[in-house]
Amino acid sequence: MSKNDHNIQMRLISVSENSYKTDFSIIPNEIMPEELEVGFCNHIIPPTDGEDTIILDFGVRYCYLKEVCLDCNYKFTFEVIDLSKYIETDQETIKISNIMPHLISVAIGTMRGILVIKTSGTKLSNYPIPMLDPNDLLKNLSKIQ
Repeated sequence: MSKNDHNIQMRLISVSENSYKTDFSIIPNEIMPEELEVGFCNHIIPPTDGEDTIILDFGVRYCYLKEVCLDCNYKFTFEVIDLSKYIETDQETIKISNIMPHLISVAIGTMRGILVIKTSGTKLSNYPIPMLDPNDLLKNLSKIQ
């Protein structure tokens, strides 16, 4: 955390499911873990002027032998006090400083819990979302639009 991170006041307001699809039939009874891939995507829905809420659409996709076996997307709504001081906009992009690793970290942890429950008793029950560094993940995620 940088010095500025200690002053960030934020909370998760709500989590809602946008989509959840599975096809466990493509997974054999004996999973080869090296053939199971986990990918992520995110999209920020910018706040309305003057509001302190920001929405992160966050998705997880599991593929087995390059075929999608689980695809889900959730909407995370956060309240960030003085949100405007973390956001810079120009004509085409939005730049969010300091808070994105926190938002992503909360999304990953929450999704991990959701998927542990939703995949309980399935072929994916032993393969929760791996432990990830939110900063590393952010470098590889789609650009914020």
